[in-house]
Amino acid sequence: MQFANGRTVIWNGSRLMPDISDRVGQLEKDMIALQTTVQIQHKELFTRIKKLENVLIASTGAILLTCVTILMKMQ
Repeated sequence: MQFANGRTVIWNGSRLMPDISDRVGQLEKDMIALQTTVQIQHKELFTRIKKLENVLIASTGAILLTCVTILMKMQ
């Protein structure tokens, strides 16, 4: 049975089931949307990790410089 909107359904006992190709097509669209979302989130996550890494490297350098300065003044 085919409806005006183009969907095909199959009579299965006491209920109508949508055509499997329509369902697979919808699942493929959903999968592509999820993959795109995950890729964007991972890109943002790695950007934040890089920023945090730069802050930690800079703070480590400042701490080392402070320790060296204190040692130099103690002599």
